[in-house]
Amino acid sequence: MLTIYFTRHGQTEWNVQHRMQGWGNGELTELGLSDAKNLAVRLHNTPIDKIYASTSKRAYQTAEIIADGRVIPIVKDDVFREMCFGDWDGKYRDDIIEQFPEDFRTFWEEPQNFKRETCETFYELQNRVKQAMQMIIEQNSNGTVLVVAHSIFLRMLTATIKNMPISEIFTQKRPENTSLTKVIYDGNSLHIEYESDMSHSG
Repeated sequence: MLTIYFTRHGQTEWNVQHRMQGWGNGELTELGLSDAKNLAVRLHNTPIDKIYASTSKRAYQTAEIIADGRVIPIVKDDVFREMCFGDWDGKYRDDIIEQFPEDFRTFWEEPQNFKRETCETFYELQNRVKQAMQMIIEQNSNGTVLVVAHSIFLRMLTATIKNMPISEIFTQKRPENTSLTKVIYDGNSLHIEYESDMSHSG
């Protein structure tokens, strides 16, 4: 049996400023650092064999904090990065709404139809999420691993496990920064034990 914990990176300056944050990166805030430390305390007595992290600084920095000095290999891989927002990356949401109102509405309300030249589609993200899961399962036959990733990546992950269509991805609860999701792989299928838990916060 393989246990996979998934968490979202700590809060960043761009989160606070309501800027789109895909492959670009905002620095962790004091709250982001504090929440990551609280998650490290929560997981301190949980044996973790390996940590997978997005190559975005906010994610692998969160991973390093969670490792908390333990000798746990941290594997950074682009496959765990957030959805690519292209020319929207780093822009304030209000500015995007003003400049691209229909595209922004489609992104959140009809994700299955979203398509912009510089952005990943949700179908492309779904394929990447499946690739990430396949990699984890192939590399770990049992034990416990932790994945530090991003909001929409994690929503696509849970939607895929639940066999939800892309059109319903945003009907799920938004994973808060450093929230924890526990998934079990029994050798045949993936099961969510709990999702977006924040019992370690504040």
